[in-house]
Amino acid sequence: MEESLREDNISESCYTNFKDALVHLLIHEIREKVQEDGWRLKAFEKNKEEKVFDAFMKNGEIKVLLSKKVDEQKYEYKKVIVKLDFPEDKKKKVAEKYIDTVLEGYYYLDICIFIDLDEVNIDTISDALSSEVYSLLSPDEIKAKFKDKIEEAIKVIDDAIDDE
Repeated sequence: MEESLREDNISESCYTNFKDALVHLLIHEIREKVQEDGWRLKAFEKNKEEKVFDAFMKNGEIKVLLSKKVDEQKYEYKKVIVKLDFPEDKKKKVAEKYIDTVLEGYYYLDICIFIDLDEVNIDTISDALSSEVYSLLSPDEIKAKFKDKIEEAIKVIDDAIDDE
């Protein structure tokens, strides 16, 4: 997730979001898991991003195609179902990590989050970040956990604007 935001800061695209970063992370984890048994992840079902994200949010399943080299010219293929079953506290931890990373990217915050807010304060930022993580964390949970970081981000960005 950190790398996705770092790349977005460089390109200034505001393209990175929680959903995309999470899907990228989950696909990477699935790939690593199947490789432990000598398989390679060949393909996901159609609309993989949507299906992977939904499977995470709803503790659902996705279908994948695996391949394994049997000999020099033969491959074995099999379709498997991957069940994503994360307890709510783990989902919250993922959302916390994303928010923590976003709050350290002042430039990203300024051009991608703050710009859409009518007023920049702890309440509006907490609401925006809660929406960003699909309400896995409520605005109150975000305020309780990240109040100091939000205040610091506002100060740093305001100071940078004042310096210009």
